[in-house]
This record gives sequence, C-alpha cells and structure tokens, in this order.
Amino acid sequence: MDNAKKSMEGSIALFLNIITNVQESKLEDSSYLYILVTIGLAIGYLLVRPAVKWFITNRVFDLLSYIMVSLILCIMLSASYFMLGLSPELFRLFLKVILQLLAYFGAGLVIWNLIRVLFIKHS
Repeated sequence: MDNAKKSMEGSIALFLNIITNVQESKLEDSSYLYILVTIGLAIGYLLVRPAVKWFITNRVFDLLSYIMVSLILCIMLSASYFMLGLSPELFRLFLKVILQLLAYFGAGLVIWNLIRVLFIKHS
C-alpha cells in the first residue's frame, strides 16, 4: 500500500510540475499542453473504464446512454464555442440550460427506472 501511495504522490507532483511549467512558459511551448492533456486523458480513461465495465456487466444501458448523450451535448457546445465563436454570455446561457436539462432528464430516468423495478418487475 505504501508503494501505491508514493506512486500517487509522485504522479500528483509531476502533474503539478507540468502545470507550473505551462503557466511559467505563458503557453509559448505547446509541448507541455500535449503532455498535460495526455496525462489527463490517461487518468480519465483509468477512472472511467471500471465504471463502463460495471454498466455493461450489470446491463445498465439507460444510464450508459444518458452519459453518452451528456458527453455529446457538452462536446457540441464546446465545439460551437471554440469553432463558431459564441459569445461568452451565450455560452454560459447554453451551458446553464444544458446542465439543468441533463439533471432533470437524469432524475426522470432514475425515477422511471425505480418505478419499473418496484412495480413492473415485481408484478
């Protein structure tokens, strides 16, 4: 367990060092950004992979579909902001609406699945 803790501390120190170097270089050298994004992708992959396996193993396809749609909407919003030049105010408005609707839709899915489990499967 000590080795895992030391490895994690070393990884965090490396990550903070990269962030510090990026800030000090004032983004003139983009190689730091590639390293930073690659580390972020690797960490995200390692964190998300077990959850996806659990979703598939337990056949929770509704939740997995909801997560995928959420991801696609967020990517589309970000792409429209950067590629089409949305104003920051309009971006914040779209982000607020999308996040609220995703929360409502997710809550609706949870309630629907609870009703299905409690009433339909036990009938």
